[in-house]
Amino acid sequence: MATVHLSTIEPPTITAGKYQPFPFLDLPPEIRNSIYTLLLTHNTPICARYSHVLSCPFPVGLNLHPAILGVSRQLHKEAAPILYGQNRFQAHPTWLTDVTFALDPAQPITSARCVAQMRRFHLRVRVDCDPYYGPEALVKAFSGMDEFEVEVFRASYGIGDHHILEAFKGIRGVKKARVHGSVEREFASWLEKCMESEGVTLEECGNEIREVLGYSGNRNTYDMWTLGNR
Repeated sequence: MATVHLSTIEPPTITAGKYQPFPFLDLPPEIRNSIYTLLLTHNTPICARYSHVLSCPFPVGLNLHPAILGVSRQLHKEAAPILYGQNRFQAHPTWLTDVTFALDPAQPITSARCVAQMRRFHLRVRVDCDPYYGPEALVKAFSGMDEFEVEVFRASYGIGDHHILEAFKGIRGVKKARVHGSVEREFASWLEKCMESEGVTLEECGNEIREVLGYSGNRNTYDMWTLGNR
């Protein structure tokens, strides 16, 4: 069998004017946006590394093609809001939106310009220990988002209460809020309603949740700091 050396293979001859670039920017904006959506969005489900600790999701590969943003300034201007605005990002369990990532915590997104375009967030919240953030930080980070998902968990069954989650009731204007996990459905529905509302005051929210859960401020829950976490 004869051996063919790569050095002897000549590249094909391209006749001038035969190959013209595709006039992508001449397409209607609706078609271009559909193409951007196919290239820059994903529906990869979020899978927590461990269900009982505050850890990041498993890093997985995302079938995204962000290189199109580097073609030209106009394409970057058109496509960046789709990449950052239509995908769901993970908010850091401590620093919230100051350190975000898609599904790989080893590749965080720290650019303020990119974070400002993000409209969908997922946050894991542990209710059996005090958080590092307060109500003001939550309001600043998540009010007005298109989508905000709060995944609630605890290290052991029966430990913790709604005290941590009540800090979220000041968030307003979320188009689609979802609260799930280790939390009562009545409380989750109330918190979702608070975050999706526009003009409900904190006092009204506080009075309503007392009616929903039937308590007047004295929680008869397990005190892990006094009795331990077992």
